[in-house]
Amino acid sequence: MKKLAVIMMLLALSAGMCFAEGLGISKPDQFVNYKIGTQRGTIAEGIAKNMLGDKTKEQLTTYEKATDVIQALKVGKVQCAIMDEAPATQFKKNDPETLTILPDALTVEQYAIGFKQGNKELLDAVNKALAEIKTDGSLDAIMLKYKEDPTAAKPEDIDLHKGAEGGKLYLGTESGFPPYDIKVGDGYTGIDIEMCALIAGKLNKELVIIAYPFDSLFMAVNSGKVDMICAGITVNEERKMFTDFSDPYENASQVGVILTQDYKAE
Repeated sequence: MKKLAVIMMLLALSAGMCFAEGLGISKPDQFVNYKIGTQRGTIAEGIAKNMLGDKTKEQLTTYEKATDVIQALKVGKVQCAIMDEAPATQFKKNDPETLTILPDALTVEQYAIGFKQGNKELLDAVNKALAEIKTDGSLDAIMLKYKEDPTAAKPEDIDLHKGAEGGKLYLGTESGFPPYDIKVGDGYTGIDIEMCALIAGKLNKELVIIAYPFDSLFMAVNSGKVDMICAGITVNEERKMFTDFSDPYENASQVGVILTQDYKAE
């Protein structure tokens, strides 16, 4: 019995040492050996599928929101995650000891506002308004505010221009993507929301916000349920085949995120 107890103790200590040492991940291309989490319908999902190939079904799990991906990582449902750098940075700020963002970005991208193909009048008007808020510094101020503190504004602080004479501008967004799109109570805040509110004001329209899962946004705008979509949407050639885009408003990238215990610097 004593020998058995000693063996069990040694096994427990050995398991604890392995856990403490972690997985030893130093760069995203090692993700191919582990279970990956991404947000459904995003560029990150495509990256993971290309990375995993025929292992995709076994090793990739997709979630509705970026917040769900991080939660899955923390509880061990996945061992690594791929997502946009800005929300990854916010999640790390909230939990600096637990999460590590790997140093090598997987892509370089740009965000833009999406429109139903052929809606040139609205696209041109939004581009004009977007250029104005870039030039006058309003957009930079919004980005700085939310990147420093995603809770910097409440929904009631954002002027949606209710009752504007030009009618309503329907915006489709996704609400779990800080610091760009954040649901607070019954309302929404974030870089995309406040930027689109400024644009709506310049068009003399009331901004009406409708939230969808990210992978439903393109269908929503192309079916006419909303006038435009904005949710940290990356422009690529595939999406340009069925959606028109505004001028870019932000540079972005995709990064790998792991638990700090699993990181090993090269």
